Amino acid sequence: MLKGKIIKHLSFSPISINHRIDSSDGGITGWAFQKSMPVINRIPDANRAVLTPIPSIYQAGRWAYSPGGVPMSILTGKIAVDKVIKS
Repeated sequence: MLKGKIIKHLSFSPISINHRIDSSDGGITGWAFQKSMPVINRIPDANRAVLTPIPSIYQAGRWAYSPGGVPMSILTGKIAVDKVIKS
């Protein structure tokens, strides 16, 4: 049902990320440390990391919470799934 509604599709692998931003082996762990973090970065607030300005659309993964990485990607994925199931 959703397949016919996709307007644009883009995907990256570690190789393409490495080519684009020259990161070490294509690894990206999250946002840079800055004064004003653009994402949730406190464990007590992790449940809000999946929220977006669009109702019923949730985010998950390394850019949803800082610092990113596999554990937080899994956690934000689980939180997002739980919110979808609950709604």
